Amino acid sequence: MPRLKLTIEYDGTNYAGWQTQSNARSIQAALSEAFIPLIGRPAQLHGAGRTDAGVHALGQVAHADVAESRSTDTWRDALNAHLPPDIRARQVEVVGADFHARRSARAKLYHYAFWRGRVESPRWRRYSLTVPATLDWDAMREAAQHFVGRHDFAAFTVADRATLTTIRTIYRATWHSSAAEGDPDQRHPLCPPELIAVAFYGDGFLRYQARRMAGALLAVGRRKMPPEAIRELLCGTKQFAPIVTAPPQGLTLMRVDY
Repeated sequence: MPRLKLTIEYDGTNYAGWQTQSNARSIQAALSEAFIPLIGRPAQLHGAGRTDAGVHALGQVAHADVAESRSTDTWRDALNAHLPPDIRARQVEVVGADFHARRSARAKLYHYAFWRGRVESPRWRRYSLTVPATLDWDAMREAAQHFVGRHDFAAFTVADRATLTTIRTIYRATWHSSAAEGDPDQRHPLCPPELIAVAFYGDGFLRYQARRMAGALLAVGRRKMPPEAIRELLCGTKQFAPIVTAPPQGLTLMRVDY
C-alpha cells in the first residue's frame, strides 16, 4: 500500500487549526475529505504537528496510506481540484512505510512576521502583526539569541498531558527584513521594508511555544523586560509577568526537515 508524503501550504485565517475538530473547520479535515472522490473515503492523515487557529503554513507535512496507484503529479492535481482555494498540496511524494510525518521529523522552521508601518497594510494584515515602529528592535535581536540552545520551555507553553517533556532545542534564531538591503528603488514590492520576521529553527515546538517566544520578544521591544529576561525565564524564574501569546496571524510554519 503506497504511503504518500504531502507538503501542504495553507492560509489558516478561516480555520480552527490543523487538527480535526467536531465543531469547527480544520485543515486536516478539509484535506482528508479531498481524498473522498479519489479513494472513496476520507484519508487517515498524520501531520508533522498541530498549528493553532489562524496560523499559516508554507510547508506543513502529512502522510496518508492509499491503496490506489497514481503518479505523484496526478495525486497533487487531483487533490487540489477538491481542496478549497486557501489550502494547496504543493508536492506529493511516495515514501517508505517507515516514514512518519511527525515521528520522522528532525527539525521545523517557523517565521513570526511583524509589520512596522504607521498604517496597517491591507495586504499583510492577515500574515503579520502590526506593531509600533518604535519598538527596541536591537534589544529584541539580542533577546532572541537567548532562545538558542537546549532549554526547558515550560514557561513558553501550556499544560498538555500528551507532552512527555518540555525540553526542546532551538538551533538558531534569525531575522529577515529588506529594510536595510540595497538601493530602495531596487527593492521588490513583494518584500516591503515595513515587514520584518524572526525565524526559529528547532527540533520541535510545544503548543503555543513559537507564539509565546514572539510574545516575549515583544515584551522586550516594549521595554517591559530586559533581553536577558529570556534566559531567566528559561531557567524557571517567576519574577516577570506571564508571557503573552502573540496573535496567530503572524506565525507561519515554513518547512519541516527530515
